[in-house]
Amino acid sequence: MEMEMLQYLSDREIQVFRLIIKGKQNREIASELFISERTVKFHCANIYTKVGVKNRIELIFTVQQELAKNIIC
Repeated sequence: MEMEMLQYLSDREIQVFRLIIKGKQNREIASELFISERTVKFHCANIYTKVGVKNRIELIFTVQQELAKNIIC
């Protein structure tokens, strides 16, 4: 994944993405953004598809790898 792929996320997806990266669970994200858990799950699915990962763990791992790569380069 290249971080440029994040440009394809909507504003709300970026908000959800940031909270996922902080380790928040769907219930916490829903509460913080004043949306339902079902809506959070919908946004998560869109994020995973757009970024090219299968789940939250893979998303976090991929972001960490990209950050490490950018620090080293």
